[in-house]
Amino acid sequence: MLIDQKEDGSEPIKIRAHHILCMQGFQGLGYSEEFIINMARITEKIQKNPSFFIKVITEADSICKHCPHLQKDVCNMGTDSGEGIRAMDISVLKELDMESGSLISSAQLTIFTDNLSPKIVKTICGKCRWQKDCLYFLEKCLI
Repeated sequence: MLIDQKEDGSEPIKIRAHHILCMQGFQGLGYSEEFIINMARITEKIQKNPSFFIKVITEADSICKHCPHLQKDVCNMGTDSGEGIRAMDISVLKELDMESGSLISSAQLTIFTDNLSPKIVKTICGKCRWQKDCLYFLEKCLI
């Protein structure tokens, strides 16, 4: 069992369940410059290191940390956004047969997201404001 892997490789990085989908289609867009830089750094680290571990969670994560909509560890992007985003996280966990707190490697993450059907991706990401710019959503759902 992995005990101590920080973002430098010694402790798992905490990632919201729905963000594991977002990272697959990320292309440099986001809520602020600080958010974009952070998302790019985390996405690149995870994609370039197949043995890097991720702790999949349903609350604010290492990506949210730099989002201008994060207030007191809750998304405040709009009405009911905190619960709506958590519902997306729970849907992803259900479809990947995981629980919040599960540890997966970067390699496993890619396998899991590659195996999601277009129908499931549409259900999870159907109301996402980024879907028209998300390469993952476009590839999965608009083939």
